[in-house]
Amino acid sequence: MQQSLVQRILIILALLAASLVSPGARACSVCGCDPTGGTLGLDRPNQSDLRVILENRYLQKESGTEQASEGEREDRFDLRFQYSPPIADLSFQVEVPVYAWKTHLGSTSAIDDTSRGLSDAAVGARYEVLKLGGLVPRHVLSVTFSLKLPTGDNTHRATVDQGSYDEHKQVGTGTFDELFGAWYTFGDFPTIVYAGVTARINGTNSRGNHYGNALFGTLGVRRSFLEDKHLFFALDAQVRNAGKDTTPGGAYDGDSGGAIGYATGSAGYAITNDLLVRAIIQVPVVKALNGAQGEHPVGFLSFAYDFTL
Repeated sequence: MQQSLVQRILIILALLAASLVSPGARACSVCGCDPTGGTLGLDRPNQSDLRVILENRYLQKESGTEQASEGEREDRFDLRFQYSPPIADLSFQVEVPVYAWKTHLGSTSAIDDTSRGLSDAAVGARYEVLKLGGLVPRHVLSVTFSLKLPTGDNTHRATVDQGSYDEHKQVGTGTFDELFGAWYTFGDFPTIVYAGVTARINGTNSRGNHYGNALFGTLGVRRSFLEDKHLFFALDAQVRNAGKDTTPGGAYDGDSGGAIGYATGSAGYAITNDLLVRAIIQVPVVKALNGAQGEHPVGFLSFAYDFTL
């Protein structure tokens, strides 16, 4: 049983690796997309439990050349609430992101602006449409939906911009965005294989800026260790695809959109049955970005605690 499972995992990962080098995909850079936002697609709290998650993310990226070059450095906290009501197969999530700081670098690579504060909150839900394999299902197919709300400030004007708005200096996009997803998990504990795809449809803000719509794909494997199975490691292959951004003037931003693939590794440890700590590193390994764009490793550290209500 274990040998056949390993063979299946290797075949799936090989097929994904082949798909990463295929032409025609597109992905985002400085586009308002969060490539590894929390999801209910992979797992959820037990029924009637509330899960509270505090996650910190550090990210840096660049785009453009010469006078049009710019960069971002940011440290963001995400507070997530996940709840599974006493209704079979249904779960909800509320996400509240807050920037500790979001620093913008101009064409000389000098800092020309720093913003802080509440970003765009999101509400979402997951429903398990199919479960097969006994009391603890081995096969689970779920659908997810999230709505991102324009709760973050989108009216910030930096002194250096002399009264104009720079979309990349905002902590909010000023739009309603919808995310639709489907996730599949195969459980052969202590090993779990999972795959998911999410489409993000971005809105257009009051100034006419529209970040390119995006498609996110994930394929991974997670395995638990130790006698109590409190330690786990996971390896994901992730693909991000997005169209070019449309600027307030109605033109496409040539330094946006393209294809990018990440190799993501994570380690988690359950300090107690209810408290989990997890660290994630996301490394870009395949890039086919439009124009001049730079992507770097992204780091995450999170704590999750489950409350029984």
